[in-house]
Amino acid sequence: MRSHLLIGCMLLGFAAAGNAQEIVKVKPGEARASARPDDLFKLAPGQWHLAKSFWEGQAPCTPEQCEAGFTDGQIAVSVERAGEYVRITAGYRSCEAVGASEVEVGKKPGRPTFGRVRDQMKRVVKGVSKTCKFSAPSIPDLDVSQLFPPKQG
Repeated sequence: MRSHLLIGCMLLGFAAAGNAQEIVKVKPGEARASARPDDLFKLAPGQWHLAKSFWEGQAPCTPEQCEAGFTDGQIAVSVERAGEYVRITAGYRSCEAVGASEVEVGKKPGRPTFGRVRDQMKRVVKGVSKTCKFSAPSIPDLDVSQLFPPKQG
């Protein structure tokens, strides 16, 4: 009986450790593809914009790829879907730190998944704001379902 209790406690501990989020400072030359989405600073501020990929232009989203971009002039937030993953990147114009995270959404995401993406976006913005010593800005809610346009035909 005691061994079952001990094993159950260990498994709960591993699950809690897996959900913890760690903030790590990485030197600019050592970063793995997490760059501040500077191309979003060119967008009209205060609203979300959608495109297949902003760094390539403003082509419409496809069923396989879509990016939502937001800026208020000081912070840029990118929520980019590619296949079964959504990558969230945020950074301030006047700070080198970049916040980034990835959420696995699967092949058929729904409301719970969209909520996880929205919550994770808020965590990324809060984390980079804390690192840069800014108060986190109020960012309008993103309709995450727009990142998943239906296939044509």
